[in-house]
This record gives sequence, C-alpha cells and structure tokens, in this order.
Amino acid sequence: MLKTFALFGLICFADNNQWGESCMNFWEEPVVHYKSLSDCDNAGKRKAIEIRAVLERNGLTITNGELWCIETTKGKKT
Repeated sequence: MLKTFALFGLICFADNNQWGESCMNFWEEPVVHYKSLSDCDNAGKRKAIEIRAVLERNGLTITNGELWCIETTKGKKT
C-alpha cells in the first residue's frame, strides 16, 4: 500500500487562564494525504505561517508550536 502523510499539529498561546496559556490541536479539514514527507513538511510550513497570522491579528502570542507529518495509508492524495 502506498504511504502517504497527513499534517497534524499543536499550538499554544499566552492566555489569561490559571495556567497562563492555552493549547489546541489542529489538522487540515478535510484531511489531506500528501504523497511525500517533503510535500507534507512544506504544507506544514505554510499552515504555520497562516495560523501565526490569524493568532497575531487577534492579539495572541504564540508560546509553543509543533507540527508533525503522520504516516497514513489511505485517502485523497495530493
């Protein structure tokens, strides 16, 4: 079966809650299955820029961010 990769991430931002930050998972919806790890990595870089811009426009400061390309074996391939 052909290996594909899907983008998954976690981003944390400064918040006024009791811990001082909030974190959220994110993924593309619908999930995109990339043909190569490098295609997935490039999509992750674009997605990181997009998310950073949205959070900064809303006055939020990013405290941590992680992106992973998770191996998959099915789905729409790009």
